[in-house]
Amino acid sequence: MASRCALLDLPHELLHQILLNVDPADLARVRLTCAFLERYLKKNELLFKELYLQEWDEPVEKAPVSIGSTWEKRLQNAVWLRKVLESEDVDAKLNDYQKVVQLITALLQVEDPTASKNLDFLDEAFDKLNLDTLLCRSSLFEQAGDVTHIPADTEFERQLSAKLHCHYGIPIDPRGRKSKPTNPWARSRVYDLRNYDTNTMWGPFRNDGSGRVDWEKVEAIMIVLGFNMKVLVEESDVPFGALWAVKFRGAVPYSAPQLKLGLENVLELPLEARDPYGVTGTWLRVVCFLDYHDFYAFNFGSMAPADGGPRPPIDIREAIRFVKLGITVTNIEPPGPDDGQELPIVHFKGVLGDSKDLEPDIPDDFRYVGTVRLTKEGEVRWTSFSIFQGEERWRSEGIQVGGLCTARGVLGTWFDKDFDPHGPAGPTAFWKTSNEVDPNIGESGGEGSL
Repeated sequence: MASRCALLDLPHELLHQILLNVDPADLARVRLTCAFLERYLKKNELLFKELYLQEWDEPVEKAPVSIGSTWEKRLQNAVWLRKVLESEDVDAKLNDYQKVVQLITALLQVEDPTASKNLDFLDEAFDKLNLDTLLCRSSLFEQAGDVTHIPADTEFERQLSAKLHCHYGIPIDPRGRKSKPTNPWARSRVYDLRNYDTNTMWGPFRNDGSGRVDWEKVEAIMIVLGFNMKVLVEESDVPFGALWAVKFRGAVPYSAPQLKLGLENVLELPLEARDPYGVTGTWLRVVCFLDYHDFYAFNFGSMAPADGGPRPPIDIREAIRFVKLGITVTNIEPPGPDDGQELPIVHFKGVLGDSKDLEPDIPDDFRYVGTVRLTKEGEVRWTSFSIFQGEERWRSEGIQVGGLCTARGVLGTWFDKDFDPHGPAGPTAFWKTSNEVDPNIGESGGEGSL
């Protein structure tokens, strides 16, 4: 009793320092010990703030996903998530799956991904059990994966899992003796023309015409491209695979090079300074495709499954092409009625960079135009056209994984600009490598007609 009274008689400054050494998970027990500590801890925002910042980053102001409105709530949520991720109980991880994904997404909102407590925490927390339990719940794992990979019962949670997998950034591809690799089944989804129609806008969107992102499609695209990039790096020593081997950091907003926005006197600023999407700069784009005979045989060589089920897995290797692009903003306009209203529509043009060492077959007159905007649900949507000999040839639709200016960049699909029902079509990605436009870009062919 004497020792307890001595503790309670300490000045509040010393008691504060003592409680900073208590594991935040134990604060609830501390509050139950006596009325004095209950009163002391009640709404003690300074203490909660310091405890939170010992283990996690200070929340980004106006982040799109919040971990809590007060320091007490932030600390409670972070501690709850830590307990869930550390638990060996699978049911405990899935009982409130939506909250788990929301809090992980909130922790990805950091100022500096190169020195982040949040990202270090997530790196350490995502061991095999969490990968298998939290990231392998999409419908892809009805065919692929192993016995530990169980798709969620609802479409909502299957979409959440696929989105989290995309934010994680490294495709999960089990190679156990009894497992089924994800890549052949992901290929089957990406190259299935039944997924390309007016309802999906031929892009990674759901088939109900809503314009909402279909994260299961994005997940399949990521797996296919990730596999191909890994093979290319291993076989050709091409130094472009690092981004595809870094977990979570690529999905952090503003992790890519970008100009600092000036929000005052916006009418007096140049276009690139008014662009919230960080368009201007040098970008690297990768495109994959099947040989057209294989593509056609896959889609039309036999009857599609009557129940709308998946086509067989594809084990055929694809071709892969790289293009370096210099992209600049050409116009900015207000959002339309079908767009998210928080940000404008940005138009851009691009010209071919020094890509001949990457892909010698790309014609010199290659040009690139497009737009970037928000969807109604707040995702960053890129639409682009590839131009040859002054004529639009291919169109792409993609979603920037993680939101604005992420290093992971855009994952999506390419297809005939006239929506040819016989294809071809396939996966593509592009990401920003520099905030500057290479001065050599476009020299060989001039600006041309865009």
